[in-house]
Amino acid sequence: MFVLKSITLAFLATTASVGAFTVPKTPLVSTTDSGLKQQQPAQVRTGFDHSLNFWNQDEDVTKTSSESMAQLDSYVDETYGRETDTVPTSTIAFIGTSISIFAYVMEQLQIYLNKPCLDAGRGASTLCTAEYYDFAEFFKDHGFLSYGLILTHVIPFGLLPWVSKQISEMGPIIKKDYPDFNPFIMQLSMACMGFGLSLEYGWHVADSWYYENNFHVLNFGFYFFLISGFALWADGFYAIEIFDAIFGIILAASTALYPWGNAAQVGAEYPAFLSDFFADGASKAKIPLYAGMSVTFLEITRRGLKIFGGKMLAVPLFCIVVNLGFIFLLGGVQYGNAEVVDGVKQLTSLNYIYHIAHDVLGTELGVLVFGLLVKNYVPLLERPAEE
Repeated sequence: MFVLKSITLAFLATTASVGAFTVPKTPLVSTTDSGLKQQQPAQVRTGFDHSLNFWNQDEDVTKTSSESMAQLDSYVDETYGRETDTVPTSTIAFIGTSISIFAYVMEQLQIYLNKPCLDAGRGASTLCTAEYYDFAEFFKDHGFLSYGLILTHVIPFGLLPWVSKQISEMGPIIKKDYPDFNPFIMQLSMACMGFGLSLEYGWHVADSWYYENNFHVLNFGFYFFLISGFALWADGFYAIEIFDAIFGIILAASTALYPWGNAAQVGAEYPAFLSDFFADGASKAKIPLYAGMSVTFLEITRRGLKIFGGKMLAVPLFCIVVNLGFIFLLGGVQYGNAEVVDGVKQLTSLNYIYHIAHDVLGTELGVLVFGLLVKNYVPLLERPAEE
């Protein structure tokens, strides 16, 4: 507060001395006398509040009005002490309740969506495959975990706007210390990732929420916009032209194999040189996606370290390390690796548990940590000298 007040006082003092806040007492206007133009004083009317003009240019600075100084102190205290965009507790409660209700209703609607398939019996309906029947039955029989899984995927639609709010409020302050920081681009990255997550939500509805490392048009959209959001996130700290080109190459390379992997999975044609690569399963086509996300996030981390220091390392710890760790565990219990008993694959609740953990303890916790770093940012001038 002392630093901000001192800066304001210095600014006003400077502008007062050059006349920015002071109307000249005898401004000069042109008049005509005997054909000659002479400069004569003229009275000037102004609605300017001279309470802020606490230095008189024609008097010594020591004669500054104590009353004017008191008014300025009050003005500065009021300006910098004012709360900005505080979210009422009732609004927070409404958002939390809405998310919970939405997740519950979506769970019920998913069951109703699956009902025609379940009523027909496994493999007896043209509406769904035997695989989808297993997914639908498992979802219906595990209500609590099913609700938790949906709730997990709804949380980002409250979390990302909250992070954007922190960027909006603290962004101008960070930009004063780091002029290349761009709050708009960083907010755009949150919106981009939010759109990608909405596509992921649709993908899970399509497979009735049981994780299987398969291919789907909505799954591709999820990865595409997530990697794009990561690139914008990095540019929000500061942009590097050559890296923007690299981000484009990463995005193209990491998504190039996806259509061919999908083709291999459904038995369509794909380039012959990929036959050996897909020999153990078309899911290998997603490896460049994971690599692309990791490489891009490393650049986010590198740039973030310059602003937030070592605390920034917690963000990739959750978003990358913990996240991919649970994805690895999830791959071991996906439908394709399920144990077969009497010709029927045995689905496991670990599929839901690992899925929830990789989102909540991975990506979402990392984004929450980043939001807190922005919210609690301390300007350079207010940090202890040892920092």
